[in-house]
Amino acid sequence: MSLAKLMQRFKGGVCTDDRPPQQQDPLRLATAAVLLDIGYADGTLSSEEDEDLLSYLKRAFALDDTMVQELVKAADEIRTRSIDHYALTNFIRTSAPLSDRIEIVKTMWRIAYADGRLTDYENYLVRKLADLLGLEHHVMIDAKVSVLRELGLATS
Repeated sequence: MSLAKLMQRFKGGVCTDDRPPQQQDPLRLATAAVLLDIGYADGTLSSEEDEDLLSYLKRAFALDDTMVQELVKAADEIRTRSIDHYALTNFIRTSAPLSDRIEIVKTMWRIAYADGRLTDYENYLVRKLADLLGLEHHVMIDAKVSVLRELGLATS
């Protein structure tokens, strides 16, 4: 399923309180959905993972607290209904420059390590998504090592 078809399903946006639905930017929505999927890869989204996710989305897309919450709510709806990694990553790959895609993968690693442990599935999923985002293996590894150093988890 293409991202356009996925977006069409959620054309009305997400309603919060009594305000009209907010239409989400496709790149923001695809990015948030992919990152959320990493956060939930071990079965639960910890507060640390949530904090990394929100921090990245606010910084990358210049969002305020309300906007980022609405974005995450819309992305979570996509994630829980039917996550299509290929459609989401393909849209990001063709819409975002390499430097942004590297930052997305770094954020994936931050989220995966946020609870202090990396499960086999989290490792697999980040590697798979990095590949689908068009990152060469060595670039994905460099992103991982950079995050491990940043978190004080690197072994050299």
